[in-house]
Amino acid sequence: MADLDLRDDGASRRAVEQLSEQLSGTSLVQGEVFAGVYADGNGKRVTVFGTTGLRFTPESDVEAELAHLTSEYKIKSIETFDLGETGVHERCGVGRSGGKAVVVCAWADHGSLATVLLTRRSITESAELTGVLRSVVLTRS
Repeated sequence: MADLDLRDDGASRRAVEQLSEQLSGTSLVQGEVFAGVYADGNGKRVTVFGTTGLRFTPESDVEAELAHLTSEYKIKSIETFDLGETGVHERCGVGRSGGKAVVVCAWADHGSLATVLLTRRSITESAELTGVLRSVVLTRS
């Protein structure tokens, strides 16, 4: 995916399982759950987890997803990004995970909702990569 390689080690598999279970326990799941941990050649990590299925209120679903994650990641400075498609909503904010800075992005449209955690990237770079990931995920689904 993009310049990212899927991490298939034990820690990454456990993280994917945990994220999938957490997501399955929310009211936002309306279809199939997906998750993966990726890294580029420079060690920048990207964790993607989400669900596919019909969504009637994608904009409020993005808001609800980020609100749900705010306490865990202490998300601040949330910005809205335009993916150039009607009915697609993306927001990103800066947070903390394990004492390190992380950008938390979420997208939703009428057929999917996902969260992306990105390390060592700016909020703008993270938002752009989230748009690329959305395109790849939905093409492969």
